[in-house]
Amino acid sequence: MKKIFLFYITLFTLIAFFANAQRKCGLPDYINYKRTEEPELGTRIEQNKIILKEKAAKIIEERKSGNNERTSSITAIPVIFHIVIDTLKYNQLGGDAGIKQRCDSQISVLNRDFNALNADSTAIPAGWKSLFASTGIHFGLAHTDPNGNSTPGYEVRIISSIGFNGWTNHYSDAKHSTLGSGATSLSPGLDAWDVTKYLNVWCINFLDGMGLGGITLSKFFTVSGGGTSPDNEEGIALKWNVFGKRVLSSDNYTPTGTGTFFDEGRTMTHECGHFFELSHVWGDDGSLCPWSSGGHDDGIDDTPPQSTHTSGNPSYTITGGTINDACQFYGTVDTQHYGIACLDFMDYTDDTGMHLFTPQQAAVMVSCVTTVAGVDGENITLVQHPNLLGWPAGVSKIEIDRELKIFPNPSNGLINIAYNTNADKLIKVSILDVIGNEIRINSIDYNNAISIYLSNFSTGVYFIKCDFEKGSVVKRLILNKE
Repeated sequence: MKKIFLFYITLFTLIAFFANAQRKCGLPDYINYKRTEEPELGTRIEQNKIILKEKAAKIIEERKSGNNERTSSITAIPVIFHIVIDTLKYNQLGGDAGIKQRCDSQISVLNRDFNALNADSTAIPAGWKSLFASTGIHFGLAHTDPNGNSTPGYEVRIISSIGFNGWTNHYSDAKHSTLGSGATSLSPGLDAWDVTKYLNVWCINFLDGMGLGGITLSKFFTVSGGGTSPDNEEGIALKWNVFGKRVLSSDNYTPTGTGTFFDEGRTMTHECGHFFELSHVWGDDGSLCPWSSGGHDDGIDDTPPQSTHTSGNPSYTITGGTINDACQFYGTVDTQHYGIACLDFMDYTDDTGMHLFTPQQAAVMVSCVTTVAGVDGENITLVQHPNLLGWPAGVSKIEIDRELKIFPNPSNGLINIAYNTNADKLIKVSILDVIGNEIRINSIDYNNAISIYLSNFSTGVYFIKCDFEKGSVVKRLILNKE
């Protein structure tokens, strides 16, 4: 009897481990659930795919004609992480230092993945190289909160309960600092910051939805987007231990089942794809092909038909490609010349098996943050507030009234900096992009005026950081080369 008991304990442990070791996104289950409340949801989703596809086609045509001005003018999106976990998980992440490292590394991962700068792109097989696309979308940790105060880009609430239930409502309890009458949780979460200015990300422990790594509420599902969910719950919910990259030795993030399958920050890359209205590459139709009765497609022409999701990190079997599945042939037509998109960020492969967004996927996401054919994208306001992430933490604002002039501003490529040498000595001038990265440095010989040529820089918003002996000043610069 004891042996039988131990057998079942071992069996259930293994089942739990492998369930958790497979990537799972909450969107398919959520859509199926919402269909019972919104009978027209399926039709609305398919109509939205058509609209996004038409916008993407216009953007791709612009790129073919050599016009990349659209993406060069996209400023970074301010991101705020709301960390809502218990003391044990806080310590497992390495405390505040570990959380900071996770947030910093997650932004770096997003910027690489969304701009075709990920080093593991070398693993993309030859047949897929032409489909390796950049979006031009960047992200940065918010450095100014809604009240104008400085912030590191994350906030932490330690709760007494071990996590939250609620995949059917995108874990609503975690998104509010007070519990409403319909709450099912024991502890409140953290309120969203203005969803028109910040991308809100809640890092929590999911108590339901076995194996769930993340679930996204895009604008499409909110009241503002024609859905029924509250506008102030728009954003991404991630499992507490899969955001960012695990680097610090003090970060002991490996409870049962998560292992190292999802420790490269790609869960948020995947969920950001959903935030910008991408579907899973197999169309979320079970194991059907698009031409089958009840089958669906992801609405993206340059991802081949695919029957279902891919788990793990499969070995490629096609020369110059990936692998085939049940949707390889539509009749006698080979629809998967180079295999399925198992290397795409919108499949379920492990972090190490994900490498790209396709050109049409990239164009769909760009359409969400720009104006196409006179129509603003649903997330366009997110790229209109670079002041919320204008400079790295630690830059002094005390000296902001120093006698310093930067002109002309806006500039067409030449800027002049004049300052009062009697007030202080200028040590260095740095050009920062909108997420605070230093992209050019000029050493100063204590003159009272200098000129900098930015003719090779793209049109957009930058910041000029002037380091004096007594402090630093950062001023916004608009570069307009039209």
